[in-house]
Amino acid sequence: MHGEDIRRPLGISRDYPIEVVTLVAEYYRSSDLAVVAKGRIGGLTLAADDGPFTTGPGPLVSGTTLALVMAMTGRSPYCDDLEGDGVELLRRRCGMR
Repeated sequence: MHGEDIRRPLGISRDYPIEVVTLVAEYYRSSDLAVVAKGRIGGLTLAADDGPFTTGPGPLVSGTTLALVMAMTGRSPYCDDLEGDGVELLRRRCGMR
């Protein structure tokens, strides 16, 4: 996450193995330890369009696995990369501490 926090504002992109990013997404979907990811995505369906990750019931939020992970961890700029009826709710939740 922190590398992406630096790369995005600088316009630097990096490809990550989808298997690795999927494992990170799977961890955060059920964890509130380091960040409130589980609470942030509660009641939403997240679905990756570049890999196998999907979770939850409710309004859809879809996009790349990386964008989903970054939004799950509270990085609201990544909500701009997402689509679906649940994006605005997730964007609002990204502001919660």
